[in-house]
Amino acid sequence: MNPQLQDVRRLEAEFAEAMNRMYRVGNGLARMRASLETDQPHPSGAPAAGAPAASGPTPVAPRPARSAAPTPMPALGASTPAPAPVRPTPAPLPSWWQREGAVTRVLALSGAVVTLIGVAMLLALAVQQGWFVPELRVLLGMFLALGLVAAGHVIRERESGTGRSSAAPVALAATGYAAGYLDVIAITTVYGWVPRGVGLVLAALVAGSGLLLARLWDRQLLAVVTVLGATLLAPVVAGRPGDEVSLFVVVLSAAALLARGDRGWPMLALARTVPASGLVLLGIAVSAGDGDPSLVAIVAAGSLTVLALGGAVSAGRHERRDLVGSATTAVSAVALLTSFGVHGETLRTTGFALVAVAFAVALAVTSRSPLGPVPTALATTTGAVSGLSALLAVTSGAPERWVVTGFLLTALGYAAAAVTTRSRVTLWVAAGTTAVGAVAYLVHPVAYVELSLARDHDATSALVDSALAGGVAALGAWGVDVVRGVTDQVRRLTRLAALVAGLVTSAVAVVSLGLLVGDALDAPATGFLAGHALATVLWMLASAWLLLHGLRAESRRVLSVRLGLGLAAVSVAKLFLFDLATLDGLWRVLAFLVTGLLLLASGTAYAKALERTRSVEVTA
Repeated sequence: MNPQLQDVRRLEAEFAEAMNRMYRVGNGLARMRASLETDQPHPSGAPAAGAPAASGPTPVAPRPARSAAPTPMPALGASTPAPAPVRPTPAPLPSWWQREGAVTRVLALSGAVVTLIGVAMLLALAVQQGWFVPELRVLLGMFLALGLVAAGHVIRERESGTGRSSAAPVALAATGYAAGYLDVIAITTVYGWVPRGVGLVLAALVAGSGLLLARLWDRQLLAVVTVLGATLLAPVVAGRPGDEVSLFVVVLSAAALLARGDRGWPMLALARTVPASGLVLLGIAVSAGDGDPSLVAIVAAGSLTVLALGGAVSAGRHERRDLVGSATTAVSAVALLTSFGVHGETLRTTGFALVAVAFAVALAVTSRSPLGPVPTALATTTGAVSGLSALLAVTSGAPERWVVTGFLLTALGYAAAAVTTRSRVTLWVAAGTTAVGAVAYLVHPVAYVELSLARDHDATSALVDSALAGGVAALGAWGVDVVRGVTDQVRRLTRLAALVAGLVTSAVAVVSLGLLVGDALDAPATGFLAGHALATVLWMLASAWLLLHGLRAESRRVLSVRLGLGLAAVSVAKLFLFDLATLDGLWRVLAFLVTGLLLLASGTAYAKALERTRSVEVTA
C-alpha cells in the first residue's frame, strides 16, 4: 500500500480521536456548570443558619442570568436527528370576486343572457311593428348568430396568443347558437317556411356544431348551453311536446354522448338526460290525453335510457364516487316505465317484464370486467329499477289470486341470482323483493287463524305460495352465507328469520293440504283441525331431529341444540295458546298426546345420545 495513503489514514484516525476527546471534555464542563448553578444559594438574601442578621439590607452580588440546561455535544460520527419540517401556514382564500377569471365569467354569462333576451325581444318587436320583410329578419338573425360565434373564435385566438383563457369566448359562442335556435323557430313556427320535422333537423345541426366546438375548445359550459338551448326550444319549434320532440332530444342526447361522453363532464350528462326525459314524459302525457298512447315514446324513452346507462357506466369506470350517472339512469328509467304504463295490460306487463330482465342483465354485466365494476350507487340503482319493474309486471298482469305467487317468484329469482353471482347488490334487490313478498304472503297465515276465514280462502294458492316462500327463505339464508362483506350479525338474523319463515310456511302448507283433502271429502272443518294438529306434531318432530343431529355434528352442535330447544318451546306454546282454544274433540287429544310423547322420547333419546358422545370423548 502507498505510504502516503497510510499516513493520511493515520492522521484521519488521530484527528477523529482528538475531536471525540474534545467533545467529552465539553460535555463534562457542561455537566459541572449545571451542578454548580444548582447548588448556589437562593437570591433572596436570607442569612445562613446561625449567622447574625444584618440590621440593614444585605447587598447581593449580581450573577448572570441562569441559562437553560446545556445540551451535551454529540460525539463525532453520531447521527443528528433531522429537524421537524415546518408546515407553511395556508394563505387565506380570497373573496370570490378576487379569484382569477371570476368577474369575467359572471359578466360574460350575464351578458350572454341579456343579449339573448334582447335578440328575442327584437325579433318579437320586429314582427309586431312590421319592420323589414320576413326574409330580411331571418337573414339578419342568421348573420347575428354567425357573427357572435365568429367573435367568440376571434377572442379565443387572441387569448391563446397571450396565454390567457376566459369565459368571454364561450359566452359569445353560446349566445350565437341560441340566436341560431331562435332563427330556426322563426322559420318553422312563425313563418311556416319549413315543416316541423325539417326545423328539428336544422336545430339538431346547430346543436351538433356547438357540441363539436365545445369538444374542440374543451369547454363544458358551451356544451351545456348548446344542449339545453336545443332541448328547451324544441317544443317551441314543434309547437308542443310529442313524437317529433321525443326523437329529436334522443338524437341530441346521443350526439352529446358521442361528442364527449360523460367522463369529467357531469353537468353535460345532466343537461342531455334530465330535460330530455321531462320532454318525453310531457309527450307521453299529451298522447295519452288525446286517447292514443304513442309507441314512438317507448322507443324514445328506451333509447334515452340506454344512452344514460351507457354514459353512466363510462363515467363510473373512471370516477368511483360518481353519483350523476345514478341520477340520470333513474330519471330515464322513470320515463321508460311511464311510457309502458299508459298502454293496455298486455303491452304494459310485457314492457315491465322486459325492463326488469334488461336491467338485471345490465347489473350482471356491469358488476365485473370488462365493463365493470361500476360504482355501488349505479349498481344499486340498476338493481332497484330491475326489482321495481318486476314487481310492477306482477301487479299489472298477474291474476288476483296469483299476485302473491308472482311476488314470491320474483324474490326467488333474485335470491337465486344472488347465490349464483355472489353480488351484494343483487342480494339487496333480493331482500327488497322478499320483503314485498313476505308482506303479501301474510294473507295466508292470517286466514288460517279461524275456520270461517279458512273456508273462504284459496288453499291451492296458499299451498303453492308456502312452497315458494320456503324456497325464498332457504335461498336467502344461503345467499347471505356465500356473499362477501355481510356481517356476522346480519347472518345470524337472517338464519333466525329463515327459521321463523320455515315454521310459518310449513304450518300454512300443512293446513292448506288438510283443507284441500277435507274439501275433497266434503269435510273442510275436519281438514282444518287435522292440519293444525299435524303442523304442531311436525314442528315437534323437527325439534327432535335437530337435537339428535346436533350431537352427531360436533361443528354445529351448539346451533342445532339451540334451534331444537327453541322449536320445542314454540311447539308447546302453539299447543297451549292456539291448539287448545281452536281444536276440539279427538284432534285436541291427539295433538297433546303425540306432542307429549315426542317430548318424552326426545328427552330420553337426547340423554342416551349425550351419554354415548361423552363416552366416546373420554375414550378418545
